[in-house]
Amino acid sequence: MKVTKTLILACLVIVCNLGHGQLSDGAHRSEYYAVLPFWESPYQPVKGGYPITEEEALHRINLKVDYNASNQVIATHVRIGEEYKEFEGRFGNLNINAPHTKITHSPDKEVHHFFDRFGNRVSVMGKVYAKIYEKDALGRNISLTFIDANGEPVSDWFGVMSYQWFHEPNGSIIEERLDSNGELVPLRGEFHFLRTRMTFDGYGYFGTLENVDAEGNLVNTDNGAAFFKYYYDSQGRFDRWEVFDANGKPAIGPSHTAGEQNVWNGYELEDIVFFDQQKNPATHWSGAERWHFETDGFGNRTLLEFQDGEGNPKNANGGYAKYVAEWTANGRHLLSETYLDEKGLKAVHRISGVNRVEYVRNPLGLILEKRYLDKEHNLMNRKDNGVALEKKRYDVNHALITTELFDVHGNHIQNP
Repeated sequence: MKVTKTLILACLVIVCNLGHGQLSDGAHRSEYYAVLPFWESPYQPVKGGYPITEEEALHRINLKVDYNASNQVIATHVRIGEEYKEFEGRFGNLNINAPHTKITHSPDKEVHHFFDRFGNRVSVMGKVYAKIYEKDALGRNISLTFIDANGEPVSDWFGVMSYQWFHEPNGSIIEERLDSNGELVPLRGEFHFLRTRMTFDGYGYFGTLENVDAEGNLVNTDNGAAFFKYYYDSQGRFDRWEVFDANGKPAIGPSHTAGEQNVWNGYELEDIVFFDQQKNPATHWSGAERWHFETDGFGNRTLLEFQDGEGNPKNANGGYAKYVAEWTANGRHLLSETYLDEKGLKAVHRISGVNRVEYVRNPLGLILEKRYLDKEHNLMNRKDNGVALEKKRYDVNHALITTELFDVHGNHIQNP
């Protein structure tokens, strides 16, 4: 389905005329979740995990979802307590892209706009300023197009400019992802599923994701994977996935494993265990057999530790075993990121050559400087782009104006 520039601009006019701040009006009820939604497709953009009460949400990172009287989602809010939460420090999600998303509905469209924690319109996933869903007569999503701030079609960071969905009589959905030339795009990265068929379980969560040809037949990718099965616990938290070939036999998927098992501790994801076709420990593309997480009292991840099959720290493919994040006392803002080896000693990131990243913030928490440091805590030029220091400037509404890059000698570096 082709989305014309006239249609895109018309959608922008409708939304802009509603005015900033009014898009959240009309909330009939709200729900609160401790876990951001699992993602394999933007077909279903909002599906939280681990429902919590409004009182519980006051004390931690949470997803607040607002509904209108027709039970349509009109806004999502990623917060810590009642304050908006930035996406940083390995905290983020592929469906929920900004602290505040506003959604408007018409009979055949659904438009998503994105805002920072100060209420400024922002772009996400690269230069995506808005997402426009088109719907059929039954209200089902049939396409999604990304547009930039000028109302022009734009690709997201996976190279996708539009999604097309085709509803099958048995309830499954065929998804095609198209680039700027109208060519099929793989799901993402090394996930080489080109044309996918999705099914959902009785609670609306992903059940299977299949790689199919134009006739709807299961086909293996080059590594022998044809479909995934997904499982959830009673709280809607993602439990595990498993990979199979076209004959239904366990197979190795794009992560170099046959699946992964999530281990939860209350609200928080504590471990991801990777396994092979026989359910034995398998080495993930990261170079580890397990990922172990630790969090603070707000739900911020303070540690990612790569581990072997026995749960021991392991130097993985990134050149380090432990990623350590330090947050402000109120949990709202990231202060530093540090890399350590399997013995807890200072290590450097293989690509950047950096041991530590520090953030200098103003009283509102806005980043003024981002500093890249070596093992001696000296400012250093990153190996990959030569940047030692980033300086940011904002306007009176706290919207980012510029990011300037410098090397250790204070020389300007051209933004990529």
